[in-house]
Amino acid sequence: MNLKSQNNNYLNIISKLLALLILYLLQQLPVTVLALATQSQKQHSSPLSLNLIFLCLAILTLVIMIYILQRTQKFSAAAFNWQSWFSIIVAAIFNYTINMILLPLMKTTGNNNVDAQTQLMKSFPVLFIIYAVIIAPITEEIFFRGYLINWFFPDNLYFGAAVSAIIFGLLHSSSDPIYFLSKAILGFVLGFTYIKTKNIKANIILHFINNISAFFVG
Repeated sequence: MNLKSQNNNYLNIISKLLALLILYLLQQLPVTVLALATQSQKQHSSPLSLNLIFLCLAILTLVIMIYILQRTQKFSAAAFNWQSWFSIIVAAIFNYTINMILLPLMKTTGNNNVDAQTQLMKSFPVLFIIYAVIIAPITEEIFFRGYLINWFFPDNLYFGAAVSAIIFGLLHSSSDPIYFLSKAILGFVLGFTYIKTKNIKANIILHFINNISAFFVG
């Protein structure tokens, strides 16, 4: 590799990292609005304007992220068929089993991620449910599986799935190693489903199922 191609390679990596950072901030925008409203103690002063801001940001985020994924995904999306549903069902059962095993080992207090979600649920129950079961499964799967795996590990998808799972776990956890482990396992299962089905819809549905079940199992 000559110096010019090496420099181009470094610039390509840096540009992807910067784009990834910007897209992560974009992905966090809708829930950040809710968090700021909670902290300002003014969340009940203008609920209509807050709802409009939240929904507009959510729609904008979805449109931008889907648009970019469609133009950067390294492989053509496969058809969504019965095999896709089979992979989703098997993965959902596996993940639910892992959660049931790890749940008793998790800390009951002091988890910043869980505490923050609980506070948002109390302050904005409808908006938080919309975010947790619809917006987050789409934007998180596009970011962690669609972007991370495709942009940085196009020649080693399973290794990319493992890396994205670790980052997924780190960004969802605080000081509880068991909680991190549960999120990292979920991240790898989602990544494996994405690679297996070659259709982002499959791991989005699986993520949706996981988040729905979380409301029932705690």
